[in-house]
Amino acid sequence: MVPGAPTPLSTSRLPRAGRARRAAGLGLAAAAGVVALAFGVPRLPGGPDVYAHLLWGWQAAHCLDEGALPLWLPDLNAGFGSPGIRLYSPLGPTVIGLLGLGLGGIGRGMRAALALVPLALWLAVRRRRGGRAGLEWLLLALSPIAAYSLRGRGAVSEFLALPLAYWLHDRAVAGRPAAVPDGVALAALWLLHAPTALLVGGVAGAALLVRRDRSLWAAALGAGVAAAGLTAWHWLPLAAELALVDGRAALTGGIFAAARNVLGAAHPHAPADNAWLAVVAVAWLGAALIARSWRAAPLRTALAAGCLLLASPLALPLWRAESPLAFLQFPWRFLLPATLLLAPALAATAVAPRRATAAVVALLPLLAAPFPAPVTDPGLRADTPWEQAGAAVSAALGGSPFLVDVPEHRPPGFAHLAGAIERLGGRRVAVVPAGEGVVEGWQPLRRAASVRAASPALVELRLLDYPYWQVTVDGADAARHADGGVVAVTVPAGAHRVEARWRGNPLARVGQATALATVALLGAVVLRRQRARPAAGAAGGVR
Repeated sequence: MVPGAPTPLSTSRLPRAGRARRAAGLGLAAAAGVVALAFGVPRLPGGPDVYAHLLWGWQAAHCLDEGALPLWLPDLNAGFGSPGIRLYSPLGPTVIGLLGLGLGGIGRGMRAALALVPLALWLAVRRRRGGRAGLEWLLLALSPIAAYSLRGRGAVSEFLALPLAYWLHDRAVAGRPAAVPDGVALAALWLLHAPTALLVGGVAGAALLVRRDRSLWAAALGAGVAAAGLTAWHWLPLAAELALVDGRAALTGGIFAAARNVLGAAHPHAPADNAWLAVVAVAWLGAALIARSWRAAPLRTALAAGCLLLASPLALPLWRAESPLAFLQFPWRFLLPATLLLAPALAATAVAPRRATAAVVALLPLLAAPFPAPVTDPGLRADTPWEQAGAAVSAALGGSPFLVDVPEHRPPGFAHLAGAIERLGGRRVAVVPAGEGVVEGWQPLRRAASVRAASPALVELRLLDYPYWQVTVDGADAARHADGGVVAVTVPAGAHRVEARWRGNPLARVGQATALATVALLGAVVLRRQRARPAAGAAGGVR
């Protein structure tokens, strides 16, 4: 190699000799590290978003422990429930809940999930780069934007999405998209953190468009269609239900307005964070200039510059327009793809002093990071009652003792929550004006009570009003009471059985059928390719 020439980005793989032994050793070391972190450090990230992620993980564990899918989170909003993570990417909270069940605590499950990210990232980088993975992994794992996601904001799912985002970015920039593996990975990324999936899709699409290769475009389109099919059970009902919770206003207004979160904003939502993120952008741009990354990776450098431009005030007209960018909320989110693009380019710089200096400059902002201190793990378990959980979370994190869900998950009934808490107090069933109710079943997706009333009465359940609850009285469908913000029904005098069952969004069933059909189609494609390989090998051996 000519001294000073750029080092090409390779995708060499581990040699076969000793691979199994190294993998076993790495697996044991990683398992030991995950368990040690889960049990040995009773702390959680101190960012504001950790409150919601901890509660969602806790409720996912509660539902799974009861044998139900986390389609309704029963203990949030003072025990009145929440539409919850169906209106969010559900995979992160579900993974945390499952790990929490296995490890005996939701905080432990969260720490274990977070500890798996550097390991998964190392495996992804190692597979793509072979023996030259070290510096690239370091730049990714310690990158200021990854640290900000975890330590600054406590955005757990966003941090968990990092390895998948890296893998998909790298394949697209390398010009190696494939419909089946990339489609499955993109589907998993969407279910883990939808905004990151949108970022990846946009940047990866731009990387492929400039190549002007129709076969690559076809592969990328196939991956997108496969991902859309695999996740139809999630996004199809989500598209309809966002209107029920005024999701757009909650996601794009107030503190989430793009004009308050663009780097260098005149009136930023979080001034210290905004200023620091602007320093991060300048530092990574400076690192690229020091390393002369355009020589080793011109496409990566150009795409990263475009990402930094989209995070700057120059792109504010695009954010203010009616476009998909609005749902990304924060223009500085584009620092993540810029990092994923530049880290391999910086690590590939041929001249060692330049490479080292660029790495130092890229990571230097961590010394002045405005991260809050870690908080105490409140010790939630799957069976912790909401009253006890509320007190513990409030003491540890400073959150509401009523465990209210995030604004974008609040249906109209939430506006009546204060009145509902006052009327029902600590009861699960109220009979008004005079009567009594006895709970017979109280599962996440099914509530049943026997009631007795001396005269026609209104029966209120401790259940936030939402259209997909079906209510019956003595086994017959009953019209629900429209006011009060809770699931309620009028019963005649006498003894009756009132039951509410989750019937779900009909579009979810359409999405489930679409996902099953997509799985079958992808399975057929994979099987066909596997059968074709031996035939191709046999034909190649004929002389």
